[in-house]
Amino acid sequence: MEYPVWVVPFLTAPMLIPLVAIPHVIVAQFAVGGGFLLADGVAWAYRHNRRDALDYLRDLARFFVLLTIVFGAITGVGIWWTIGLTSPESTSALIHVFVFGWATEWVVFVLEIVSAFAFYYLWDRLRPREHMAMGWIYAASAWLSLALITGITAFMLTTGRWTPESNFFAAFFNPSFLPQVLIRTGGSLAIAALWIGVHLSFRASEGLRDELVPRISRWAIAGMFLILIGGIGYFAVLPDHARLNVIRAPLLLIMTALNFGATLTALAAFGLGYLRGGRWINPPEAILMLLIGIVAITSGEFLREGARKPYRIERYIFSPGIRVAEAPRLQQDGLIAHSPWLQLYLRETMGLSEEELRDPARLPEPQKVRVGEALYVYHCSACHALDGYNGMRPLIQPWTPEMLADAVRHLHRTNPAMPPWLGNEAEREALIAYLIRLQQGGEP
Repeated sequence: MEYPVWVVPFLTAPMLIPLVAIPHVIVAQFAVGGGFLLADGVAWAYRHNRRDALDYLRDLARFFVLLTIVFGAITGVGIWWTIGLTSPESTSALIHVFVFGWATEWVVFVLEIVSAFAFYYLWDRLRPREHMAMGWIYAASAWLSLALITGITAFMLTTGRWTPESNFFAAFFNPSFLPQVLIRTGGSLAIAALWIGVHLSFRASEGLRDELVPRISRWAIAGMFLILIGGIGYFAVLPDHARLNVIRAPLLLIMTALNFGATLTALAAFGLGYLRGGRWINPPEAILMLLIGIVAITSGEFLREGARKPYRIERYIFSPGIRVAEAPRLQQDGLIAHSPWLQLYLRETMGLSEEELRDPARLPEPQKVRVGEALYVYHCSACHALDGYNGMRPLIQPWTPEMLADAVRHLHRTNPAMPPWLGNEAEREALIAYLIRLQQGGEP
């Protein structure tokens, strides 16, 4: 392990990622779907010479640009900051594997920003044909940005036939790439319709709502069919371990049910909007439907992330941030021997010698427990807080010392969502000693 571990009490460091990433995804999908809905709306208004509709759409475009560009940019930077601290090994791997993809994404992102600003700030200066073209350029570049990012995030769940010796395209066009692009495209159209529904309920006249709601509902219903097709393909290509996680983990089952229920509710609302127009839309109902859409996205993202365990990148990096190829060497030499930051910590705080670092099982019990605590931080704290998220202390409270020792000795068989033990036998004994002390209510 080349990097130190950032310990976040109660929550765990990796859980900080969705706190930043999910709001970003909600707004980023609005940026994609909203581009198509705005371009379509402007084209409709020009064709029918609807000045009132153009005035409203300009107001919508202002809200759209402020939310997606400003908030999206801030949270996008926040994601890089968070993943760099919480998952440095995985972040480094994704940068190196997808150098070409990231470069392409930044070019597309510049085009997206420029076309969005031109679409709004040159509203009255462009001729109708040019203005419509600018809207569709933005929509296409935003969707291409989604596809590029999806190829990278999908790789983390389904690496497919990729190996470290493979090229960029083998990683990018992984088994879940197309299903996830369909799901995210459909989700973008749906959440954009819900965002615009809220804006319509506050800012548009009743007559204009009656005309625009069926148009955005038609896009959203098409998006729902994309979600259905993508979802079937997605579950068909899930790795066995991910499918097992979804079936056996109660929290992931709850998220699946939430996602399914929220999606069906949104589909019913879009059907009603298509048939009845905007007469039923008022601010409370529109906000409620947006919240239901946010539940669908949040549960879907949580489901995708949770299904990856015991990997951060399938078959490449385990959840503690250790590459799969390095596991045999660590199991022979020890985790401490290949973790310079862990060695430094143990030397500075406990004054251990090289021999003691190699065989912590021979240390006196208090020192062995402290080494076990440090090993717990490096091996387990990515998924388990002491108290809080997936808390270790309440989890092991009913266990006997013998049960604890047996669970650690057969870690992956105890729970397939956990990685195998990635240290040597002496380090395993130190971890067992620490967990027994923790279970008995003592402090190391």
